[in-house]
Amino acid sequence: MARFWCFLSSLADCPRCLTRLYPTVSMSARMAVGFILSLIAKNVLWETTMSRRILGTAIVTAAALAVAPAQAKDLGAVTALQQTNTLAKSFLKNFIAPANEAGVKIKYIGGQEVVPPRKAAGALKRGTFDVLSAPTAYYIGTVPEGFAMLAANQGPAAMRKNGAWEIMEEVYLKKAGAILLAWGENMTSYNTYLNMKPKMGADGVPDLTGVKMRATGTYRPLFRALGASTINIKSSEIFTAIQRGTVAGFGFPDVAVVAIGLHKAIKYRVTPNYYQTNQVVTVNPASWKALSSGDKKKLKDLAIKYETTSVLWMEKARVAEEKQLKAAGVKDIALKGAAAAKYLDIAHQEIWKQLKAKSEYHDKLKPLMYVPGKPNRQADLGRALRD
Repeated sequence: MARFWCFLSSLADCPRCLTRLYPTVSMSARMAVGFILSLIAKNVLWETTMSRRILGTAIVTAAALAVAPAQAKDLGAVTALQQTNTLAKSFLKNFIAPANEAGVKIKYIGGQEVVPPRKAAGALKRGTFDVLSAPTAYYIGTVPEGFAMLAANQGPAAMRKNGAWEIMEEVYLKKAGAILLAWGENMTSYNTYLNMKPKMGADGVPDLTGVKMRATGTYRPLFRALGASTINIKSSEIFTAIQRGTVAGFGFPDVAVVAIGLHKAIKYRVTPNYYQTNQVVTVNPASWKALSSGDKKKLKDLAIKYETTSVLWMEKARVAEEKQLKAAGVKDIALKGAAAAKYLDIAHQEIWKQLKAKSEYHDKLKPLMYVPGKPNRQADLGRALRD
């Protein structure tokens, strides 16, 4: 019997095994089967109810789901960000909705409540779901080439023309086991947010020595260069972490702070803004292979359109949120002149250092993705993104 429980446990934790056992079953049914099997494997149903009848019902339910017919073109999508995050909303509005209108059926499963953000890329690779929208920062250890997107001044349209996109497709398939489909929201940049006024160095740059900051791979190089110590915390837990004094601040996109309520936890925003998000849409290779050639073309065409529509949509959201930040009393610590230049130089140089140290693609990617003095971004928003 012990071996039987071990078998069920390993099966429940292996979506790829479920896919092989039930190749015609829809993604949602496979997830349900896996969940029920995990309960059975852990004896949860048996021990909490002490009822063979309930255990038997669970097994019958799993069997019924296993033989349920799959729906054609039914893809499951997950966001690594909270559902309320503006970036996640953009994905739903500008990618999933148009895909469904075009006849490629994509069902949104959820955000961080479905899978922890740092495990989302691995879950996509295993086939737990089909499509993922996530900042590459959440799996930057696997795909360090995501650093290049942060500091680039060439947008995805330029990259598709100069060969950089083809290299990145190779990288994501090789390292993340995923099809790189789109770089959405690619002009959403970042700021540093604090609930306390930082010390300023003699050079006019914030000195964060001794300050604890929440950070992903996006912000960690900059914050550590400024003297801070960094802590990994899910975006959904930042508010509580600040309230408890676990961290004094965080880096975050220049939009979405209000959307998830963080404007109530901060007092200061350090400007200028820096980087741009490395938020990408990736697809499980097996799921991609199963699509018809027509559906693949629809998604590729949509991806290219999404790389611009998402930028314009996010800019409108940013302008609206800017007013809400001011109304909430958040004050800007606006660096000027040499101080601003040094702050940005630290931010970008630290990112390129990371790429150089961690990626064998550095020498190929940097000249294609960063052209000094010649930015070629996805759209003209009437405001500069800092190089």
